[in-house]
Amino acid sequence: MQYEEFVSSLNDKQLLAVESPSQYLRIVAGAGSGKTRVLTYRISYLISQLKVQPWKIVAITFTNKVANEMKNRIVKIVPEASKDLTIRTFHSFAAYFLRQEIEVLGYPTNFTILDEEDQTKLVKDIAVSMGYKKNDPIVKNTINYIGYNKLHEKYPGDIKIVHEKFEDEKACLEIFEEYENQKERQSALDFDDLLLKTNQILASYPLVQAKWRNRIDHILVDEFQDTNDTEYKMIKYLLKPSASLYVVGDPDQTIYTWRGANQKIILDLSEDYPGLETVILNQNYRSTQNILDSANKLIAHNKYRVPKDLFTNNIKGHEIVVRGLDTGVGEASYVAREITSLKETQHYRYSDIVILYRSNYLTLDFEKALMAKKIPYVIYGGIKFYQRMEIKDVLAYFRLINNYKDDISFERIINVPKRGIGETSINLIKNNAIEHDLSLYEYISSDFALEELPDRVSKSLRSMIARIEHTKEELKEDNEIFAKTLEDLITDIGYYEYLKTQEEGEDRIDNVKSLFDDLRHYLQNNVDATFEEYLQNVALVSAQDDMQEGEHVTLMTVHTAKGLEFPAVFVVRLDQGIFPSIRALTEGGYAAEEEERRLAYVAFTRAKERLYLTYSGGYNYVVGSNLVESQFIKESGNSGVSRPTSFNTGYRYQPRPTPQRKYGFNDIRDDDSVSFDDGPHIVQETPQSNNITNWEVGDIVIHQKFGKGVVKALEGDNIIVVDFKEHGEKTLLGTHHMISKGVK
Repeated sequence: MQYEEFVSSLNDKQLLAVESPSQYLRIVAGAGSGKTRVLTYRISYLISQLKVQPWKIVAITFTNKVANEMKNRIVKIVPEASKDLTIRTFHSFAAYFLRQEIEVLGYPTNFTILDEEDQTKLVKDIAVSMGYKKNDPIVKNTINYIGYNKLHEKYPGDIKIVHEKFEDEKACLEIFEEYENQKERQSALDFDDLLLKTNQILASYPLVQAKWRNRIDHILVDEFQDTNDTEYKMIKYLLKPSASLYVVGDPDQTIYTWRGANQKIILDLSEDYPGLETVILNQNYRSTQNILDSANKLIAHNKYRVPKDLFTNNIKGHEIVVRGLDTGVGEASYVAREITSLKETQHYRYSDIVILYRSNYLTLDFEKALMAKKIPYVIYGGIKFYQRMEIKDVLAYFRLINNYKDDISFERIINVPKRGIGETSINLIKNNAIEHDLSLYEYISSDFALEELPDRVSKSLRSMIARIEHTKEELKEDNEIFAKTLEDLITDIGYYEYLKTQEEGEDRIDNVKSLFDDLRHYLQNNVDATFEEYLQNVALVSAQDDMQEGEHVTLMTVHTAKGLEFPAVFVVRLDQGIFPSIRALTEGGYAAEEEERRLAYVAFTRAKERLYLTYSGGYNYVVGSNLVESQFIKESGNSGVSRPTSFNTGYRYQPRPTPQRKYGFNDIRDDDSVSFDDGPHIVQETPQSNNITNWEVGDIVIHQKFGKGVVKALEGDNIIVVDFKEHGEKTLLGTHHMISKGVK
């Protein structure tokens, strides 16, 4: 391709970004503004027009896939660049550098690079050699400790502990020290070492630095807003005074500060490089103007940014649809119906549609609604709700309550949470149970176990079984509000505390709380259902995994969606405390609020043609309060839909719509929260209810089974704690048809 040919495909600002003679250039490239094209053409321009030798250019990207794509595009324009062009990720460049220079540090050039699994195994082996077990919390804590310190460019010799910042910090440091010793003995580096050792050599060996600086005349960096301090130091070490620095990024899309990305680097670049020229690419080639207007209004509330307004020559497009439902299940049902409408009346493919959310624990209602509508879907960046480790753990306990012969469930939770049951003991239990022709649960409960197992193992497992048996009796006595009884079991066995020691522990806890939300919703809308029926329902739902290859709706977090685009985007659970995240706001203050807003901006700008913003009401056990509309809906200029003044206690059955019926913004009533009009979930047309939603502490309760009682506490979602004179304290659903208000 000739230069004139590719110039004709650029707009004026893109052409300026490609041809500018400035030594230091910052290209602020808004979403969908063609940044990859500009970066590719810039390199092609340097080679074909300015006659820069390809080996004098270093381009840095954030994924190997993008690096390969860029190189292929450039070679099509400038074939002579095929062999000598350097386009790598930061880690790939560092490894390339170290293969040539690491001998100055006493390492051989054939060093091994440890991946995350290798790193974890090494830490586990060291911990075991120090008397810990391979799955003790100290292992995960040490891995996190190593990562945190290396992110801040610290090795064990740089750390001095006067007072421990957390329990076992000294033990973590001891393992960290041995970890470094063993890596050195094995001539191995981890990912963080690649960057740190490269910087160490460049800073400490002037002749090596001079050699590499002389090789490089141009450094170009993609996704520069995601650069961390260590990576930026590497750039500065490699950049000689006469060399050119060309960076492309969008401060409004900095959403990885929790991984070390430092937004100040791109925003304050002129402080390090006086004379920096900034070119703003604000013409969007992806989205309609209505979508961009909303995104622009939203991000304008951030103070720490480079101001820009995205515009497009595309059509104004469809109005943004904002939909508020009174329950999370109703919200998911609406999304599923709208997807069906897009496919059947607007001729969208399932693959044109994405559902975006803040955190993985939010998928449950949407998965169930999609399955009920027989809509194929795939979750990226996460696994299906009922297949997640913590959900399978909890359900294993539930299944044991229902069937003590379920050895699969027993084996899963025998040491979850940790009970100090080693592999030798587990094998002994399994062999003995087989010998006595008993299930694992039966064997532990038998006299045989007392005689044949170590006393510590027997006591630990019998304690677990006693708690399960207690729960089983409670369920027999009061099956109306079994979610509360089951959550008490999970709390009492220490499962929540156990999850805190696991990777992504807080998210896993949120997932478990979502499971109990699901239990409560099921109970509210199937008031006479039993615990056994719920387990059967879960089994049916989790077994339905018949997705069509390539033609499916996509579900993913907004973080996972970075860099992607879809014709139709649903941004769901836009509730205050969920998106923006209450945890982020509580822990990070205003800086976290700006990042949450940038995350919403990224979500909005994934949409090409249609953008849906949805939110729900009711009590949420993750947030710990009733939900309200996210601030981002108002900030983006979308006032939303008035929420009903009272929330439904159950789903209202509606006839299944005909394929030709189109549900639009004004076509569905505010109280329409039907979720499943086919599929495995049981739906009653008119759930029995006493319609009492105004319980207060001190109210008299008349129960058809337990008699007269007094309300002692309110637990949200219209759940009441009642003290009955003859039956003690019970936790009940306030709208249950078996209870009524008495006279004080």
